[in-house]
Amino acid sequence: MKARVPKLLIGALLLAPSTLVAQGTASVSLPRVPRPQELLLALAGAWRFEMYSRGSTRAVESGQREMRLLDDSVKLTWTEHFGDRSDVGTGILGYNATIDTFYLLGAYTHEPGPLVLSGRGDLSARVISFGSTGEMVSPGTFVRSELRLIDADHFEWVASDGSWRAGFTRVGKS
Repeated sequence: MKARVPKLLIGALLLAPSTLVAQGTASVSLPRVPRPQELLLALAGAWRFEMYSRGSTRAVESGQREMRLLDDSVKLTWTEHFGDRSDVGTGILGYNATIDTFYLLGAYTHEPGPLVLSGRGDLSARVISFGSTGEMVSPGTFVRSELRLIDADHFEWVASDGSWRAGFTRVGKS
């Protein structure tokens, strides 16, 4: 009988952790992580932007960006107009679920080369960290940056090196 007690005790101890874990997770609801499509949907609409250089309290650029969600809900097209000059920017911000990566393809009339970035979203699905994808990006053109969704009416795009920051404020509802 003494030999059976340790075997039963060992068996009970081996089963107990999985039972306790199962009981613990059943009663605890994990926070819901928004899908990348929800982040893109939140960015759809008309936005006013102001761009600041490092240490500046006055905007060095301003304008408006229109972002439209495509039917597949994993791509936004955007067009940007600057307030004080005739330059225009246009492109696509999308998400590739196969490789769990966001991408941005764009062009500005005042930049000689295209803008090609790829990035990863964080667990909150409110921040996308971008880096360049090769030699095509000219220096100073949104290389290594973060898009941060602040709330439904505000987001910012910030250079990782702190050289610039663009603040976006929603213009009306879309």
